[in-house]
Order: sequence, then C-alpha cells, then structure tokens
Amino acid sequence: MSISTEIIRFASDKQSFSRKELLENFRNLSEKSLSQQLYRLLKNNHLERVKQGVYRLPILLFAVSDEVKQLNELLKSQFPFADFCFWSSDVLLPFMHHIPVLNYIFDDVENDVAESAFNFLKTNQTKSIFFRPNKEDYNRYIVGKKAIIVRGLISESPLQTIENVQTPTLEKVLVDIAGDVKFDFLQGAEISYFYRNVIENHDINKRKLLRYASRRGRREEVAQLFNNAL
Repeated sequence: MSISTEIIRFASDKQSFSRKELLENFRNLSEKSLSQQLYRLLKNNHLERVKQGVYRLPILLFAVSDEVKQLNELLKSQFPFADFCFWSSDVLLPFMHHIPVLNYIFDDVENDVAESAFNFLKTNQTKSIFFRPNKEDYNRYIVGKKAIIVRGLISESPLQTIENVQTPTLEKVLVDIAGDVKFDFLQGAEISYFYRNVIENHDINKRKLLRYASRRGRREEVAQLFNNAL
C-alpha cells in the first residue's frame, strides 16, 4: 500500500486531522516525506485544508485532477458533441475496508463513439489504455497498474458536472461496482461495507439509484445491498 493511500485511509476515519496527528501516526516516516505526500494529495484534490495545519477528505468526492482535466479537454476537442464522463478509482478508497492497489481513470463514452474515442486517446497518451476489457484482460494486464479504461456510457446515467468535467454521481458508482468485472475485489462483506459506509456519510437518492440499476439489469441486487446498509 502506498504512503498516499495510507494517508487517505487514515483521513477516512476522521472528520479532520492535524499535521501533528499525522506525524504521530506515521512515526516511521520523516517529516519531509510526509510533507511531500501532503502537498501532492492537496494539489490533486485528494485532501483539502480546513485551516493551517488541519486537513480532511474533500466534501466534494469527485474532485477533478489535472490529468482528468487534460483528458477531458482532449476528448472534447475531438468529440465536442459526444456524451462522456471521467472518474478516478481514488473515489472508492475512503469507503473501503481492505484497500487494493487502484490507479485507474475511467472514461465512460456514449456507445456510438466509444471505440473512436478509445483510438483517439490511445494515439495521444503514453499511459496504458484499454477498451471495454473483460475479466481476463483485467487479471492479465491491468490489476495493480496505472491505466485508462474506456467503457460504454449507459444512456440516462446519473451524472454531474464538476469544474467543467462531467463525472458520475455516487448513485452511478454504487450500481457499477455491483457487477462490473473491474470491481471483482468488491464482493461479499467488502461491498456490503462499502455500501454501508457510503450511505452513512452521504445522501443517496434511492429513486435515482434504482432507476439506473434497472437500466443495468441490477435492480434487485442493488436494492438488497441498499436496504441491508440502512
């Protein structure tokens, strides 16, 4: 587990924390090393400063990194009328019990242009990029690595716009993790823990959740996970 992931995990158990608390919790790391990690997490919007020396996880979960902003502008320049959204696997980390190595950017693009968008991004990126990978692809080529994953965008997906970038709402994330192969690590007790943690800390629109779940053929499963988490 990386230092930044450990800091996010530490932050997820607190409403806020001080620099002093962080130093006491990570005694095996130098103050300089922790300062560098804090700087990176703040710069990438994975943490926010409450006041001098006090931090917390962003209230706005889908904070948009510079990398995502660049990808968004790149795709918009080539496909100005296409519907798509970006989000990072980082959004999952605060709600998980056992944290795997995740470093993915998901790009959900409307089906008519999804493959063209993939080909365009592939010629303009050095990072590994995959188009609708199946379970075998994930296990062989993606798990534990940095990757951009292009998928089809389900029509009427619940989305929101943050810093001019279209991202999913938590309702979409909750439905996607309940069956997509890329989230196989979220099974059994882990997905129940995830649902409970999200629902305890955020307002979830059940109607919106179940409507999208129906479009994905997962209404019964998602409804059960949601009700069990209450």
